[in-house]
Amino acid sequence: MLSMHGISIAGEDAQTRETGRSEFLSICAECHGADGKGEGPMSSKLKIKPANLTILARRNNGVFLPSEIYRKIDGRYGVGSHPGSAMPIWGCRQGAPPDLQGRADKPKPLDSLLDLSCDSEAAIRARISAIVDYLSQIQEK
Repeated sequence: MLSMHGISIAGEDAQTRETGRSEFLSICAECHGADGKGEGPMSSKLKIKPANLTILARRNNGVFLPSEIYRKIDGRYGVGSHPGSAMPIWGCRQGAPPDLQGRADKPKPLDSLLDLSCDSEAAIRARISAIVDYLSQIQEK
């Protein structure tokens, strides 16, 4: 089990793995691609090409740093988190997390521009942690 600053990432927990995969596919794959290599359906429309998330460890001398990846995904804290990036900040987000069958509540286009509901901090941490765990599993060897 990986742990960072009070946030646990259960690497061997099947439900966490599936949750991370489901979150990734419903939220991240649009830009990063279902395989995480940065070639999602929206990638060609973005000014900044999405990162290849399967080589995060390789780009860091073979070390996957969950706490850094977590902070990058979160985007609410730290200098230079998302400025100049098309990556959304995770603090507020509409809709419930996808169920394990891959369905997710999609906000109506106009609603997404209005008052976004904010998830609880615990829900945000759990979602991001699950994605970080999933990303650790898809790193190229």
